[in-house]
Amino acid sequence: MIKYLKLSFLSILSLAGLYIAFKGEDLDQLVFHLTNVNLTFVIIACALLLFSCIIRAYRWKLLLSPFEKVQLKSVYSATMIGYFGNAIFAFRLGELLKAYSVVKGTKIKTLQAFGTVIVERLLDVIALVIILIFLIPWFPFGDYYIRYGLISFMLISFFSIAIIYVFIHFDLIKNFENKKWLLSGFGLKLKIAIFRLIEGLNVIKKNEAFNQIVISSMLLWGIYFIETIFLVKACGLNLKMVEIGILFILGSIAFGIPALPGSAGTYDAGVKYSLIFAFNISSAKALNYAIISHSVAYFPLLIIGFIYFLLGNIKLNEIKKVELK
Repeated sequence: MIKYLKLSFLSILSLAGLYIAFKGEDLDQLVFHLTNVNLTFVIIACALLLFSCIIRAYRWKLLLSPFEKVQLKSVYSATMIGYFGNAIFAFRLGELLKAYSVVKGTKIKTLQAFGTVIVERLLDVIALVIILIFLIPWFPFGDYYIRYGLISFMLISFFSIAIIYVFIHFDLIKNFENKKWLLSGFGLKLKIAIFRLIEGLNVIKKNEAFNQIVISSMLLWGIYFIETIFLVKACGLNLKMVEIGILFILGSIAFGIPALPGSAGTYDAGVKYSLIFAFNISSAKALNYAIISHSVAYFPLLIIGFIYFLLGNIKLNEIKKVELK
């Protein structure tokens, strides 16, 4: 019942996002901009995205190394399967699918791998916050939505990171281990997620490849930024480098808004109005960029991920069995 309520809520958000994104849009203008996109730059952006997947897989390989040395091609395959899962399944099932895929033929437990997946997401949030702090002097805080959206994101991020640090540093998790409300239902799921996160963070703490993990994270987000530059140029947007950086941050946050698989609707509305409010870009041009950037981030990963999914002979009913173990 709760899953259906969640799905209904996500559907409402996505549909609302699509409505807001396309409401009152001049379709002739939109078609004009879509048909005048620089395809060479779009192809380069796609190539950069796929290259970033290799870097992401390599970083994940480093995170998994304390458990077992896994071949890069196996980690890359699981990474792409995870992207495919997130593209078509609700509730971020792709993350569990990714963890399940990588442990096949290894001694690593699925939820050990899942712990490193959670850590991956935390590393991404930390990277995003660091970039955001660097760009704060140039942010268009005059706009109400951007100002309070960024403040909310930063407060939630700092608060979450601080809580995680305190729990790990003072080993407070033991005090909650046997609480009744953590023994069933949502409480149990929350406890498992926290335990896996802490296990994953301890892996980083003890990992001999810590420096490589940091460098690969920097390289990963550098590639994402260069990809954004090519997408901006492809859509004919006249933005300065620091403005592209701001768009990069806002677009990354928009991908994190809860929605149906692939951030349908919420990303498009978020990016469109970020461009309109922050940089005074015309509505049709802004929506054009949102559609193109969303398509580049979605379809290549969906197609390649689907191929790896078929080759991996993954059975979804087996994944459900390990979800709460």
